[in-house]
Amino acid sequence: MKVIKKLIFEEPPFSIFSQRGIPQTAIDFLNSIKWGSEGAVYEHKNTEQIIKEIQNPTLLSIEENGVIVGIAVFCNNNVNVGDKTFNCNYIRYFSSSPLIRGRGLMKYFGKKVMELIQNDELKKTVFLGFVESGNISSYKVVKNAGYRKIGTVKTIGFSRFFPKKNKEIIQINTKKGRQEVLSLLKVHYFTHALVQFNSLFINDDYYVIRKNGEIVVGCQLHKAHWTVKNMGGITGKIIMNVVPYLPLVNQLFNPKKFKFLAFEGVYCKEGYERTLHTLFSGLLASHKLKSSLIWMGETSEHYISLVTYGKLGFLNNFVNNSDVYTLAAFKEMNSTEEKSFEENPIYASAFDYI
Repeated sequence: MKVIKKLIFEEPPFSIFSQRGIPQTAIDFLNSIKWGSEGAVYEHKNTEQIIKEIQNPTLLSIEENGVIVGIAVFCNNNVNVGDKTFNCNYIRYFSSSPLIRGRGLMKYFGKKVMELIQNDELKKTVFLGFVESGNISSYKVVKNAGYRKIGTVKTIGFSRFFPKKNKEIIQINTKKGRQEVLSLLKVHYFTHALVQFNSLFINDDYYVIRKNGEIVVGCQLHKAHWTVKNMGGITGKIIMNVVPYLPLVNQLFNPKKFKFLAFEGVYCKEGYERTLHTLFSGLLASHKLKSSLIWMGETSEHYISLVTYGKLGFLNNFVNNSDVYTLAAFKEMNSTEEKSFEENPIYASAFDYI
């Protein structure tokens, strides 16, 4: 299929182009980016693989004299709040080249690309941006474009020095199994905002444990690979400079090669928290890894249950302050609809964070 690149804004020497899909030039640009700023700084090492699974992406590239200096990838899907469904456009990738940083250009052009996306929507829509709490510059850019904070997503680390395989773990790889899981999750997250399960069942990587034939725990896994260049604060410096040399601990977190599983669509029947840990540990063991990350809204009852039960492992000490702010702008929505996004717990898809 021929990719059509469309000029949508021009202010010489800068131009903004729009196109469906993400070409190799944009992937190469994203591969060169170090994410984060004042807090953790890291590189995604499996961007090309992740991009293949992104649904309905639109690329807006900012070019200076024909050279890409900034990129915004927006994804379009539907999200639910209770029994209501809304059109959603969210920022999956947003970054600039070091060539233009410090010139104040991304604040201007960042606002411009978000305005262009909003103007292109004619129906009732929520626009979303996810910004790490330590990334003050990106937060200002998104806020400058008319977005406001509607909630915080917490990062949870789950790790085991010696994860154990478990024969009770079942892979969901049939239509009937997927429908059963979706039915459970729709009830489990009915009180949440931004609910969407588009990233579930990728590579048939949803797994469950049954008791007496009933699913009692389940989750989707995604494989992730980062290189961490820096971590903020005194604690971050200690982690970067000391942890790589500590036996066992360095198997949980190696900044130069941090491979982990990202869990989402987590289901846990009340009272089966220990079984959920068995599932997490078994999945780590089967992939020969020791660390995993989960993202959940800080007011979610499932987040509160997970951290209250505890026993998450050593890695959680490194990441439990790695908050992500969810910012939103709204179009054609009334105040009641807007409040439903702010007052309900946020459902977070791990796929959007790796």
